[in-house]
Amino acid sequence: MKFPSHNYLAPLLVITTLATSSGLAVAQSYPAQDVHFVVGFAAGSGPDVIARFVAEKMRPLIGKAVIVENKVGAGGNIATEYVARSKPDGYILYITGGSALAASGHLFKNPPVNVLTAFDSIATFSIQPVLLVVGPNSLAKSFAELTEILKKKGDKA
Repeated sequence: MKFPSHNYLAPLLVITTLATSSGLAVAQSYPAQDVHFVVGFAAGSGPDVIARFVAEKMRPLIGKAVIVENKVGAGGNIATEYVARSKPDGYILYITGGSALAASGHLFKNPPVNVLTAFDSIATFSIQPVLLVVGPNSLAKSFAELTEILKKKGDKA
């Protein structure tokens, strides 16, 4: 699957936000105020770097500030809850990795929100591979071999 180059990401985000935002008056032009990108991870993290890059590209296109806010903690759940409970007007947007949202329901006994119903995905900014590596002296040379070794070790794995 081929994705558009980064030159198209900012306009795509603006168009998609306009199409999916509720509560905007028909006569009101978007944006009428600053846009906030909320990131649930520290400054310099992957989602933060992507958010700042896109924010820089969006500013001249929309004529308003695009502010990146880092709301760090609880594996991204602080930001998740903040955005989920914010007014759904298209001015507070959550920039996060899909794995953080997917993991929340499995890693926390009582996650703050149901991410399956709290959010609508509007744009993909990047696709990054996830790698599983072992040391050069490991007996595992494949994922299947690693799985077998870990099963044999049981709770000591």
